[in-house]
Amino acid sequence: MPNSLQTPLSVLPSAKLRLPLVLLVALLYFLASRMTFAVSHSYPNVSLIWLPSGIATAVLFRFGRPMMAVIFVSGLLMELSWNLQLHIAVPLALGNLLGPLLASWIMHRQRFNPRFARRRDVVSFTAAAMLGAAISSSAGMLTVMALGQHPVSGSAWFSWWAGDAVGTLLIGPLLLSLSAHFLTTLQIRGKELLIFLLVLCSVHWFVFLSPYNHLNMIFIVVGTLIWAAIRFDITLVSISTLASALFAAWAASRNQGPFSDSDSAGLFTLWAYVTTIALITLLIAALQSETRAARQQIHDAYQRIHKVASRLPGLVMQYRVRDDHTSSVPFASDTIRQMFEVAADEVRENARALFQRIDRRDIETGRRRLHEAAAQLSAWQTEFRLHRRDGSMRWLYIDALPEPEPDGAMLWHCFVTDITDRKQADTDLRIAACTFESQEGIFVTDANWRILKVNQTFTRLTGYKAGELTGCRPPVLRNREQHEGFFQEIFDALHQHHFWHGELWNSRKNGDIYPQMITLTAIMDDHGEVSNYIGSFTDISQHKGYEAEIRNLAFYDSLTQLPNRRLLMDRLAHLISIHQRNSSHSAIFFIDLDNFKTLNDTRGHDAGDLLLVETAKRLCDCVRDSDTVARLGGDEFVVVLEELSDNKEEALQQAGKVAEKVRQVLSEPYQITDFEHHGSSSIGVCLFQGGDITVKDLFKRADTAMYEAKTAGRNAVRFFDPAMQAILVVRMLMESNLRAALANNQFQLHYQVQVNADGKLIGAEALLRWKHPDRGFTSPADFIPIAEETGLILPIGKWVLETACAQLKKWEADPDTAELTLAVNVSAKQFQQHDFVDTLCDMVSRHQINPTRLKLELTESTILDNVDATTEKMHLLKKIGIAFSMDDFGTGYSSLAYLQRLPLNQLKIDQSFVRDLSEDENNATIVRAIISLGVNLGLNVIAEGVETKAQRAFLIAHNCYAFQGYLFSRPLPQEGFLALIKEPASNDT
Repeated sequence: MPNSLQTPLSVLPSAKLRLPLVLLVALLYFLASRMTFAVSHSYPNVSLIWLPSGIATAVLFRFGRPMMAVIFVSGLLMELSWNLQLHIAVPLALGNLLGPLLASWIMHRQRFNPRFARRRDVVSFTAAAMLGAAISSSAGMLTVMALGQHPVSGSAWFSWWAGDAVGTLLIGPLLLSLSAHFLTTLQIRGKELLIFLLVLCSVHWFVFLSPYNHLNMIFIVVGTLIWAAIRFDITLVSISTLASALFAAWAASRNQGPFSDSDSAGLFTLWAYVTTIALITLLIAALQSETRAARQQIHDAYQRIHKVASRLPGLVMQYRVRDDHTSSVPFASDTIRQMFEVAADEVRENARALFQRIDRRDIETGRRRLHEAAAQLSAWQTEFRLHRRDGSMRWLYIDALPEPEPDGAMLWHCFVTDITDRKQADTDLRIAACTFESQEGIFVTDANWRILKVNQTFTRLTGYKAGELTGCRPPVLRNREQHEGFFQEIFDALHQHHFWHGELWNSRKNGDIYPQMITLTAIMDDHGEVSNYIGSFTDISQHKGYEAEIRNLAFYDSLTQLPNRRLLMDRLAHLISIHQRNSSHSAIFFIDLDNFKTLNDTRGHDAGDLLLVETAKRLCDCVRDSDTVARLGGDEFVVVLEELSDNKEEALQQAGKVAEKVRQVLSEPYQITDFEHHGSSSIGVCLFQGGDITVKDLFKRADTAMYEAKTAGRNAVRFFDPAMQAILVVRMLMESNLRAALANNQFQLHYQVQVNADGKLIGAEALLRWKHPDRGFTSPADFIPIAEETGLILPIGKWVLETACAQLKKWEADPDTAELTLAVNVSAKQFQQHDFVDTLCDMVSRHQINPTRLKLELTESTILDNVDATTEKMHLLKKIGIAFSMDDFGTGYSSLAYLQRLPLNQLKIDQSFVRDLSEDENNATIVRAIISLGVNLGLNVIAEGVETKAQRAFLIAHNCYAFQGYLFSRPLPQEGFLALIKEPASNDT
C-alpha cells in the first residue's frame, strides 16, 4: 500500500507484539463467526451477516501477506469447531481466505484510503467486498457440491455471497480506520457522543422491541445513522452502523421488528436494509471528509495567496462599490499599511479612509474612469497622487478588473503599485529625449568645454564620431568674422544670461565648411556654478546655398508666391524646436474657402486662380511680418502666429482676434474680372506651446478644428478641443463596428404597436436596434447619423426592408397578426437611390407578401430634396399597394403645396407636440391644426409618443383615432410583440 495511505497501524508489528496480534485476530475471527451465526440464516452454515470476511479483509489490507496464515488457521479452526471433517474444513477455510485476499488486492490497486476520505474509496471498497465475497461463496458452494454434503442452489450461493459482502461492509470500515486518534475523538466529542448513544439506543428499542415495532418506523434509525455520518468520523460511524445492523438481525432472529418475517423474503429485506445503511453512512462520511478537505484546501490556498500577495511589489486588494455608492475593501494584502498608511481592518467595511489623502485633482478623474470601466465592464486603470502623513507625495497606479455581484454591487480586483520612481524616470527620459532625439546636432561638455557626449545627429552633420571628440573641445573655425572678440561675446552672454543663440561657421571632419544655427546653454549646479554646457545646432547650409529661383520652386507656391507645404513644415518644425527653450505660445490657422468648387465649376479655373491670389494678399495684410502665411494646395491656406503671450488665456484671445479679423476680411466681396464674388471661409485654430507635439499632430488638430467650423455652418472660427479628436475616433470606431454588425448579423427589428380608438391593434412600426456583443444595445440616435454620413444606411436600410417583408410573410400565417400593417422608416439617401422602386418590388415579389400591409414612413426632408422624383417613385409604389406615411409631420418646413401632390395615406404627428399637450397650448393648437389638415385632405392621422390617458383622450376628442406610444407598449422584439398581442385586451386602453 502506498505510504500516503498508511495509518499508524498499517505496518506489521514488531516481534514482541506479533504474537498478541495473531491471538487477537484469531479470537476476534472465532467470536465473530459464532456471533453472526446466532442471527437468522437461510441455508445451513450460511449466515446472513458474515463478519469474519470483513475481519479478514481489514487484517490482510493493514498487515499484508504474513497474516494470510493467521486467517487460514482461524478459519480452519472455526470450521472444525462445527464438527466438520478435515477434508471439508480445509477447502472452506481456503475459500474464506481467497475472497478477502482478492478484496485486499483490489483495494491496494485502487489506492484505497482506509479513512474513507473520498467517495471513490467507498466505491472501490464496496466493489472489492462484493468481488471478494463472490470468490468465497463460489469456493464454498463448489466445495459443498463436490463433496455432496447438501443440495446446492442459486439462492444458497446468493445467501453466502450476501453474508460475506455485508459482513465486509459492516466491520471492515471499523477495523480499517481504527487508530489511536479514535481515543482522542472520544475525549473531544464525549458529550455529543453520549447524547447520540442514548438517542441511538432509544430509537432501536422503539423500532425493534417496543410494542410499536409493527409500525415499520425503520426510517427513524436511518436518520439517526445519518446524524452519526455527518457529525462523527468514520470509526464512530462504522461502530454505529455495525451495532444497528446486528441489533436489527438479532431482533429479526427473535421474530421482532420490521424484519421479523422468517421466510427468505424477510431475510433478503434485512440484508438489503443492512447493505443500504452501510453504504449510505459510508458515502455521507466520505462526502463530509471531502467537504472538510475542500475547506482546508481553500483555507490553505487563501493563506498561500495572502502570503504571495503580501510579498508582491505592490498592493493586492478587492474594492467593492455598493448600490448606494458606499465602498469597502473585503481583502487587502499587508502592503496596504505601508502604501496607504491604514490597516486592512480600518477599511474592510468602509473604504473612506483610503481616499482622505488622495490629491483632489485626481479624485474626479479616477471616479470618471471607474464609472466608464464599470459601464463597459473593462479594466479600470488610473494614476493618482497620495499625500503621506510626513508631507511627501507618492504616485500610485491602480489596475483593476470588475466582477458584477448578484446584489448589484461591483467587486474590483485591484493591483496597486507605487510608480513614483517610474514617474521620475519618465521625466528624466523626456528630458533626455528632448535633448538627444531631436533633429538638431547636440553636444554636452563639462565646465571646461570638454565634450562628454554627442548625439547621432551631431555625428551625421559633422562626420565626427562620439569617441573621437570625447574629452576634447568642440571644433571651432576661426576666421575674420569669428575672431577672439566674437567668441568672447558668446562667453559673456553665457556668463550673464546662461544662453546664446546665433549663427556660426564651422568645418566638418572632411574639411567642408558649413553654417550652423546654434544655441548654447549653460547649466548651473546647486551652488550657482557652471557644471555643463549644452550646444544644439542645425546645418543651415541649404538655406544659404540655394539660389532664389530654386528656393521659390522648392519652398513657395507658384501661384500665390506663399510658402508651400514643405517650407511650412520646416518652419513649424523649427518653431516647435525653439519652443523647447521658451514658454511663449504660437497658433496655427487652417483656412478653407467655402464653396470654392462652385466658383471653379461656374466661372472657370481662371476665376478660381484670381480668387486664390487675392485671398493670399488679404491674408498677408492681416498678420505681422514675423508670422507665416502658406498655401497647402487647392483652396486651403495656413497661417502661423509666432510669439504670442506666455499666458494661455491671453494667447487664446490674441489668436481669436486675428482669426476673426481674417474671417471678416475674407468675407468681403472680391472683384474678379467682370463680376463680384461673395465668399467666406471656415477657420480652424490650434494653439501650441513647447516641443511636446509633432508637425503631423499639429496639422491634424488644426484640420479637425476647421472641420468643426464647416460642420457649424461655415463662415466660422473654431479652436481645437481634444474632445474633437475623441469624437472623430469614436466615429471611426462606430463606422467600423457598423460594418462588422452588418457582416455578423447584429441588427434586430423591434416592433411598437399601433392601436385605434377602441384599443384594437391595427399594426406596428418596425424600429431598428443594434445589439453589440460587448456593449449591448446601442441607441439608434448614436449610430443612425453615422450610418447616414458614411453611406452605410443603404445596406442597413435594405436589410431592414428585407427583414420587414419576411416578417410580414410570417404574420400572414397567424390569425392574430394576418391583418396587421407594418410601418418601416426609409432614409432620404435610401429613397433617392435610382433602383429603390425596383429593389422594393423585387422584395415584395420574392416574399410573396400582401403589399397593402407594408407602409413606408418618409420624413419631410426626403420629399423636399427632389419633390418631382420623389412623387414619381411614390406613385409607382402606390400602384402595387404600398402605403405612405409622412413621419414627424410639423417638425420641418411643412409645405401645404406638396401635400396635394403626394400620394400620402397618413400624417404622423411628432411626439414632441404630443408630449406637452396638457401643458403647452401652442402644441395643442398645432396638434389640432395637423389633425384638421389631415382630415380635410382625406388622410389618416396617427399620433406617436402617446404616454398618458389624458393625451389619448385629447386626441380622440379632436378626431385622431390612431395611436402609438408607451401607453400601449414599448418597442418589443418579435417574441415579446407576439406575446403582447395574444394577451387579453386591457380595459384601460
